[in-house]
Amino acid sequence: MNKLATSAATLLLTCSLLTGGRTVQASSGFSDIEASAYTQQIEALYQRGIINGTPEGLYQPQRQLTKAEAVTLLSRAFHLSPVYPIERNQDDMQKTTTYTDPLGVIDDSFSIPSARDIEEHWALPYIESVLKVRGDETNGNTYDPQALVTKSEWVELLGKIILGADLTVDYKSKMAELGLASPEYAASSEPITREEAAGSLYDILYHPDFKIITVFATADIHAHLEPYKPAGSENEIGGLAKMSHVIDQMREVQPNTLLIDAGDAPYNTNIGNLTEGAATIEIMNEMQYDAMVLGNHDFDFPFDVLERNAGDAQFPFLSANTRYNGEQPDFLKSSIIKEIDGIRIGIIGVTDDQSHHFTHPKNVEGITFQDHFEAAQNTVSAIQDETDIIIALSHLHGDNRQLPTEVSGIDIEIGGGQDIVAYPEQIGDTWLISPGKHAETLNQINLQFLNGEMIGLNFAHLFMTYNLEQDAAVTNIIDRHLEEIGGKMNEVVGKTLTPLDGERQTVRLKESNLGNAIADSLVDLTGADIALQNGGGVRASIDEGDITLEEIYTVLPFDNTVVMVEASGQTIWDALEHSVSSYPSAAGSFLQVSGLSYTFDAAKEPGSRLVEVLVDGEPIELTKMYKVAANDFLTGGGDHFDMLKDETTELLKTKHFLRDAFTEYLQSHGTIEPQLEQRIHILNPASEQ
Repeated sequence: MNKLATSAATLLLTCSLLTGGRTVQASSGFSDIEASAYTQQIEALYQRGIINGTPEGLYQPQRQLTKAEAVTLLSRAFHLSPVYPIERNQDDMQKTTTYTDPLGVIDDSFSIPSARDIEEHWALPYIESVLKVRGDETNGNTYDPQALVTKSEWVELLGKIILGADLTVDYKSKMAELGLASPEYAASSEPITREEAAGSLYDILYHPDFKIITVFATADIHAHLEPYKPAGSENEIGGLAKMSHVIDQMREVQPNTLLIDAGDAPYNTNIGNLTEGAATIEIMNEMQYDAMVLGNHDFDFPFDVLERNAGDAQFPFLSANTRYNGEQPDFLKSSIIKEIDGIRIGIIGVTDDQSHHFTHPKNVEGITFQDHFEAAQNTVSAIQDETDIIIALSHLHGDNRQLPTEVSGIDIEIGGGQDIVAYPEQIGDTWLISPGKHAETLNQINLQFLNGEMIGLNFAHLFMTYNLEQDAAVTNIIDRHLEEIGGKMNEVVGKTLTPLDGERQTVRLKESNLGNAIADSLVDLTGADIALQNGGGVRASIDEGDITLEEIYTVLPFDNTVVMVEASGQTIWDALEHSVSSYPSAAGSFLQVSGLSYTFDAAKEPGSRLVEVLVDGEPIELTKMYKVAANDFLTGGGDHFDMLKDETTELLKTKHFLRDAFTEYLQSHGTIEPQLEQRIHILNPASEQ
């Protein structure tokens, strides 16, 4: 057992000895509180599992409070989830807290201890929980957990946890103004005692109109039901079984809890695709989700699959702007209202109105999307008078940040489709939450209410690290589905003598040896002159060695079939020009190729970047007709490749999925060793601009 795991185990044992964990006792049994002016408050907080004492049955009410004790009290009192860091394997590793690049991943640096002097401290999980919501901060690599806390510092800590760390207010004055702290405490530089801290907490927690509602949010799970190892990380991250355990632990002490999802949950891994989302929905039922919104990838299967999954779900599917044959389907809702502890919470759902561009055309036959801003405003207006706050589940990609400027009345927005991990951002009157992706993080938002009005929120990204416990029920569901789809997936179909790079930061930004091999497989299958493969369709890398069918399904999870069209050199040029227009953003429309090479200048304006296209080493002839192999997502106009839909003639429509073509290519060649061949040449690449 590593030293952090030992520390966590010691903490659990200590809490059990001192407080019986979270168990409610008939009496604290403290022998030294009878003379305290705060006896009733100490007993009441003991009943809630918030305070503890010494092994000798003492509370030591007049002893001065340390920082470690203060944040432990606050973490328990305000329902912060304990955070269990992983061991620091590299001495020079620096703590990371956010990433704003969609290609970012939660590597080990996100989950190491925040300070050197707390790594083996008994209060480590509680200290980290308060640091996580930025209720307190470190001083470089130190925290000084044994330092004494003054009364004004105590009020400051309370303010940041109750009101939120992102406000530009004098927390001490604000807490006094709200009646949640005394003006005397707010101004005092005297150390606070343990009994005074108990009295202060009691006054808040037992205020008849003070309430806490905990909202857990996920987004862009993409059927990452199991843990996985991100590129550059030594350890696995993610997993819904861990997430479920964290949520269950909180529900035991905090019944006022919501669990919601901002879209793109069911598909895009082997277990998700081969069960057509059924495995994901079953797990979400087990976790007791309250609602989810449709994301663009919720249309990766035909309408009847979406309808079946909605029927199987024990929670509502939301989308205010999705229409089928001009009507809102019966299984979709625009909004729901949940009443929790007397607080009416409206939850609306809006889907990117460009979603039809990002899936196979057959999957959205009969489906249209109304303007997402207009639909959101109409839905907010319809429920505003019936609610105390409104949460928007918005799967709008880049328009998430625009929603608060276009729509009034949204208090909190869970922004799906951006794949970033960032702190809450206040845009107008709306707090935008950026919830990450792939089940790597569970987002906890605690909403504090006073007299029926939300006075603040705190927020934590809870990273699903390898050292967390798992929910056995969720694990059993995953194992059952894996067993059902197993067997054939372990079949070896080929071998590679070099690692095949399918990382997002490669296939969406530059030439990839895996992209080359996949494009070559399309030429092999069809006999085309050239092949085009969108980087967004390549979802993983393959290690050197044997290649199994499971790995191919992981790399190419979408049910896109191989087609061959006839296209002019000008149309091919236009397609490549469109392909590089989003660079240096990592767009899925970036094309990997076979049978040609191209050069573009990233310093030029989008639409005028292409410099040269060579076919068999010669400049492409713009008026010549070429046979082009691609997938039917591209030739159907997906990713805005309208020219491949409108300016081509279909020559061949196979029944091969991309993964079938690549499988046959591997079986035919046996062993491959694809290299980078300057098929894509970038002038003035992003790193040099």
